[in-house]
Amino acid sequence: MITVLGAVLVVVLGVTVVLRRDWAPTVIGTAAALPYSVGAVVGGNGVPLFHIAGAAAVLLLARTSPLRTTHWTANVLVLFALWGATITALGPWLFRGIPVLSSRGGLDGQVLDPDRLAYTISTAAQLGYLVIALLTVLFLVRVGGAGRAVRVALAVGTALSTLRGLSVRIGTGAFEWLFDTNPTIPYSRIGPEERLRGVFSEPSELAAFSVPAAVYFAVAAGRSSGRTRVGWTALLLCACTNLLQASSGVALVASVVVGVTGLVVLAVRSALRGGAGTPWFVIGGLVVAIAVLAAGPALWTPAVELVDDKVGSQSWNARTGGDDFSWGVAADTLWLGTGLGGNRPSSFAMSVLSCLGVPGLLLLTLVLVGAVVAAFRTGRTPYGCALLALLVAKSVGTPDLSTPILWLLLAACVTEAWRAHRVAPVGRGGPDRGHDGLEARLGPAASVA
Repeated sequence: MITVLGAVLVVVLGVTVVLRRDWAPTVIGTAAALPYSVGAVVGGNGVPLFHIAGAAAVLLLARTSPLRTTHWTANVLVLFALWGATITALGPWLFRGIPVLSSRGGLDGQVLDPDRLAYTISTAAQLGYLVIALLTVLFLVRVGGAGRAVRVALAVGTALSTLRGLSVRIGTGAFEWLFDTNPTIPYSRIGPEERLRGVFSEPSELAAFSVPAAVYFAVAAGRSSGRTRVGWTALLLCACTNLLQASSGVALVASVVVGVTGLVVLAVRSALRGGAGTPWFVIGGLVVAIAVLAAGPALWTPAVELVDDKVGSQSWNARTGGDDFSWGVAADTLWLGTGLGGNRPSSFAMSVLSCLGVPGLLLLTLVLVGAVVAAFRTGRTPYGCALLALLVAKSVGTPDLSTPILWLLLAACVTEAWRAHRVAPVGRGGPDRGHDGLEARLGPAASVA
C-alpha cells in the first residue's frame, strides 16, 4: 500500500531522475525531514521516505564519476560497512537464542520478557537501510549536494513540527493520516495538552532532531547577514520552541550539555583572540541575568519538575534497564555484536555496541570524529557543530543508526575533505566531473553555512 506522501515522492523522484537530477539533494533532504513517515507499506512493514529517495540516489550514482578519494575517513567508513554486513550476516547464527531486546516490542515489556536472537525482517531491513544510507552519502559527496540536503532537512523538519503543533492547538487536526503512516511505530498521543512531537514518533525523537537543528541555525545565523540571518534566526526560534514544548529528558540533558560546551568554546576562542567578542559576552550575560530575574521560578520550575518526573519513573527505569541489559548482550556475543536489527536499547552508543560490537563502535567513532575534524578544518563549522550536537542527543536517548539526518550531516562534514583528496584518473589532468554536469548545476560544494 502506498501512502499519500509516498505517491507524491514517487512522482517527484520520477521527474528528478528523468528530467531534473539537480533536484536530488533537495528531495533527499525533504524525505530526511520526515523519518517516521513511510512511502509504502509492504507486508505490514513500512518503507521510510528517506530510503525510497536514497534508492533513487543509488540509481543516480551511475550518472556521476567515481570519487577516487584517498581521505582516511572514507577508508574507515568502508571498513565499518564491511564489518556491519559481516556481523549482521553471521551474528544471528553465531549467537542464536541469546536474550535480546526486540525492535518490535516495547522497551518496558522487553526488559522483563526479552526475545531470542534470530534472523528477522529487521535484520535484512536494517542492513538494507545502512547500505542505502552509505551510498546516499557517496552520491551527495560526489555531486557536492550534502550541504543543501542538510539545510532542507533541518528547515523542513523544524517548520513542519512547529506548524503541526500549532494546528493541534487551534483545533484543525494533527494530520495523522498524512504523517503517522508507519504501522510498526508506536506513535505518542497528540492533543492540546500533550507534549509536542511534531512530525516525529515521540517527543524524545523531536528533541534529538531539534538540538542539532538549533545549533546549526545558531551558527549559520552568526556567519550570515541580512535576510539570510533573519531566516536562520526565525528557524532557530522555532527549533527552541519545539524543544521547550517537547518537554523531554533528551531535550533537557542534551541542551544543557551542548549549551555549556558552546559557551566554554566561545569563551576560550575569545581569550585566544585577545578578547575578541567580549562585548557580546557581556551583553549576553546581562540579557540572561535580566531574563532569570524577570521570569524567576517560571523559568526553572518546568525543568525541575521534568527531572522529578523522569528520575525513578517507569520510562527512566525502562531506559536504564534496557542499556544495562544491552551491556550483557554485548558480553554474550563476545563483544562482536548481534548484527544490525538484533538488539534495540534506548541509547545510540549502547545500540552500536550491542549490535556491531567493539569493532563496529570503534570504527564508527573514528569516522564521526574524523568527520567533525574535517568539517572544522575545511570551514564547514555549522555541520560539524550540528553533528556533535546530534551525537550528544542520540547518546542520551535515541538508539537508531538509520536516523537520516546523521548520514546527511556526515556527508556534509566530509564533502570538502574527500573531494580535496582525490586521485586523478589515468590519462586526465584532474578528477572527473559528473557525467551529466550535475556538480556544476548544484554549484560549489564549499558554500555556506
